[in-house]
Formats: sequence, structure tokens, C-alpha cells
Amino acid sequence: MRQIASATAFVLMLAACSGQEAAPPPTSDTATPTPASESAQESSASEADAAIDSMESGTATGANSTDSAASDSGQREIAAIPERFRGTWATSSEHCVARSFNRMTVAADRVNFFEDRGYASDIRIDGNALAVTYPFETPDGTTENRVVYFARETQDRMRVRRGGDESTTYVRCPTD
Repeated sequence: MRQIASATAFVLMLAACSGQEAAPPPTSDTATPTPASESAQESSASEADAAIDSMESGTATGANSTDSAASDSGQREIAAIPERFRGTWATSSEHCVARSFNRMTVAADRVNFFEDRGYASDIRIDGNALAVTYPFETPDGTTENRVVYFARETQDRMRVRRGGDESTTYVRCPTD
């Protein structure tokens, strides 16, 4: 009889608590996000894309610090890529393991993609957004200036846009 009473009390306690317990947080960036976290990520991505759009409109014509588009937008030229943008980044944590089209490395003076890399010839910053211009030698031997735009979403997430492509979220890869 005592066991039935204990079991009944336990069931009633569980019933009273149902629906109030929060779901556990995702354990990695590949876990299925909750609607609230999806909304927050989309908001961060939208804000980062807006920052990239602002950088792109101020640098699309190769603006320098004396151009009105760059100075009006708050952009300024800097000598090195800031520490917070540096490191190895990938489109997901699974892509951090090996070199691929889904991974890039950013250093103080250069950007390295899988088949596209260069030393920075112009670096502009505006808050958490960055534009890096670098010369790239094409297969036919000509050199063209390429621009990559970065905007930090969070400590370990960054939006990246290369050329006229859509922006993509990258995650920071762990350091060895």
C-alpha cells in the first residue's frame, strides 16, 4: 500500500510539472535549433548582412579613406585584420577537420580560401563589419582585386560574403 501511495504522489508531482521544464540546449551548431534560437540566429544574420551591405556600398568602387562614401558611413582604413576576425572558420564544425571549399583561414595580413587566397591590400572596418581587398591572379595570368566582407554575429559566428555571392555563416574552428 505504501508503494502505491508513493507512486501516486510521484505521478501527481510529474503531472504538476509537465510543460514547465525547458528543453536542454543544443550540444553543437548542428543540433536542431528551437524556434526561439532560430529566430535569434536569423536576426543576427540579418544584422550582419545589413552591416556587410553597408560596407559593400562604401567600398564597391574601391573607396579609400578620402572618398565621401567611406567617410560618411563610418568606415576607416586599418593596417591589419583585427584579432576577433582571425582564425580558421568553416560553414559547420564538421568542416573544421580538413581543408575544403567550406573552410577559410584569416590572418592579420591575408585571407585563405580553398582555391582563392591573397595578402590584404586594403582593410576597412566599421564596427563589427570588415572589408578586405586582396589581389588574385586568375588562371589566365591577369590580376584582379577581390573583396571579401566579414560581419561578426556572435563570438563564434561570422557572416562572410565574397564578391557578389550571398553571405554565408561560418563558425569558428577550435584551435589545436
